[in-house]
Amino acid sequence: MSDHTSKPIRSPSYPNMSLRDAVGAVAKIEGLYRAAPVDREAAARLLGYSSLSGPANKALAALASYGLLERAGKGETRVTSRAQGIIHAENDEERRENLLAAASEPKLFMELRDRFAGIAVPPEDGVVTYLNRQEFNPSAVKPAAKAFLQTMTYIEELKADQSHSDQSSGMVLPDAAKYGDAKVGDFVQWESQGTLQFPKPLRVRDVSDDGLWVAVEGSRTGIPMSEVTVETIAAPETATPPIFEFDEPEQKPSGGFEEWFRAKVGAEKQVLISYRGTGDISAKEIQKLIDMLAAQKAALED
Repeated sequence: MSDHTSKPIRSPSYPNMSLRDAVGAVAKIEGLYRAAPVDREAAARLLGYSSLSGPANKALAALASYGLLERAGKGETRVTSRAQGIIHAENDEERRENLLAAASEPKLFMELRDRFAGIAVPPEDGVVTYLNRQEFNPSAVKPAAKAFLQTMTYIEELKADQSHSDQSSGMVLPDAAKYGDAKVGDFVQWESQGTLQFPKPLRVRDVSDDGLWVAVEGSRTGIPMSEVTVETIAAPETATPPIFEFDEPEQKPSGGFEEWFRAKVGAEKQVLISYRGTGDISAKEIQKLIDMLAAQKAALED
């Protein structure tokens, strides 16, 4: 008999990406279609999906949950005025206002902000525990918590950067859609005359000395730095520590043996020959040793 008193599992509607990533994604659609209607499958391809699959639908739904996309007809969508107010803001204040409105749009985010009122970025354990206690679908808890916390962190970064942005005369786009400043190893997109030139971001292989041109993998043609969008920043390289040769302290063989011969036979290999007995090693004994080593060599070659 089923338990009719148990609570049903909730499947909350939540964006599967942070607001920062969502703004970078919608900028790809806006850069080509502006505010005109676009087929959902075409929009999905601009986000890097080959078809309108489940993950593609989730990505488009995430943009809609922030109020960055809206329905434009059967099978179509369009970029909202809020998204354009972020991408083409006349000043930093307009951009911040639209970003704050977008961050508050998802209903689940509003619920979490009310639950953790007064805490800018709640602890992850607290958010996960709360969602579990609210009987959310276990598969949705971690992704929902991640998207919420990354968005709240992004909002705090915007607030901290407010004084700096107020001194800037130009618009500062989110990191995922920042033009120029590409470095070797970054994955970039190239937009020329309002059209994206690459089917997917490509890695920068070289930057001109004056910083005005970029070369990407698979191409010899220079691309204007001013038309490059940094999609993914290269991870910092970890320098391989050098190996310094040093003289090892002489160690006396144990068991009554005396060192007779020591030589380097490889980049990191040394051979030490020691012996025990009376008198020096004779030529006949050396030949016997050579024969033994030759036999060992032949065995290894076989």
